[in-house]
Amino acid sequence: MSDKEIKKQQKKEKQQEKINNDKEIKNKTFFSAMGHAIDGVIRAFKTERNLRIDYIIGLFVFISSLFFDFTKTEFACLCLTIGFVIFAEMINSTVEYMVDLITDKYDDRAKAAKDIAAGGVLIASTVAVVVAYFLFADKLYNATTAIISSILNSKLHLLFTIIFAVIILAVILKGVFSKDEKYSKSYPSARVALAFALTTYVYVITKSVFVGAVSLVLSLMITQIKIENTKTKPIFMILSAVLGVLVVLIVYQMVLMAPQVKDLLENIKF
Repeated sequence: MSDKEIKKQQKKEKQQEKINNDKEIKNKTFFSAMGHAIDGVIRAFKTERNLRIDYIIGLFVFISSLFFDFTKTEFACLCLTIGFVIFAEMINSTVEYMVDLITDKYDDRAKAAKDIAAGGVLIASTVAVVVAYFLFADKLYNATTAIISSILNSKLHLLFTIIFAVIILAVILKGVFSKDEKYSKSYPSARVALAFALTTYVYVITKSVFVGAVSLVLSLMITQIKIENTKTKPIFMILSAVLGVLVVLIVYQMVLMAPQVKDLLENIKF
């Protein structure tokens, strides 16, 4: 056989092997179908950033629901809403994969298909916000009233001391550790440090796990945005967060020790 015939035969064998593999992919049992479905869920989570955000928000909402006295009906509405948003996002991703598979050129119909799928996600997200409002509005109002009262009754000058301390320390450390003139991108991040400092402050003042969790999620979102925009290593963001937390703890420790220090100074005889 000539080389051309050998290559042609090898090509046919590869095509046949591919066909056999495709046959094996088909669901033969319920468990194989379940396995493929789980593979799809995990792949979507790993490859779709918006879907990861939906999962994180859904998990946060589920955890938050533990702090409220939801009825079975309200909890069922919550589950359906979160599942609806994730389902819509997965359908949107599927449409994008299919369109990209069919054509790699610009086409108005391909754009329309993607836009319509994205519109479905927008509608699902809007419905989720409306449902969340009716489920959480009254309960959050009562909790927020107590939280605001506790913050206003606290020593607000401590808050401003913490803010200024974090900013000044960030400026000093940026000047020490920066290797070029791009000071805004150097370590530590004042934005991240301040976010975690305020998170710690709010939790210490309110003693509310729910409020602390909300503040923590917001701080993590700020950190994620900072990492994506500046391509900074996560370890630097962690150190910035630690800086903010330490400032709050040190300030509060000084406040707690202030009466003891005052008594000690008054008892010292010169």
